[in-house]
Amino acid sequence: MAGRVLIVEDEVINAMALAEAIPRWGCQVVDMVTSGEDAIRVAEAEKPDVVLMDITIHGAIDGLGAAREIIGRLGIPVIFMTGYDDEETIRAAQELKPLAFLVKPLDPARLMELLKGR
Repeated sequence: MAGRVLIVEDEVINAMALAEAIPRWGCQVVDMVTSGEDAIRVAEAEKPDVVLMDITIHGAIDGLGAAREIIGRLGIPVIFMTGYDDEETIRAAQELKPLAFLVKPLDPARLMELLKGR
């Protein structure tokens, strides 16, 4: 089970909905951030078990860049969540070997399954 989860989502309403649901699944939200730079900083400091990463986020570093750093340097698995399911986005995300690639709107049952299975 993924006990500690970092949410990286620039749509605050979506982040808040996730932050409300995830504890009901037995996991702890360590933080919610909206930029790639903050995602890397918090991942380094908090060492979550998994990162829920939107691909299109605020800042100079997008979700793919932040995930590349978090996976490569910290070894923390990432679940991508995005509204973009075009071939180029999927290929770029899959190259990073994420735990999963979820298209918005998210299926709560699938996300819960992924988090509880960690």
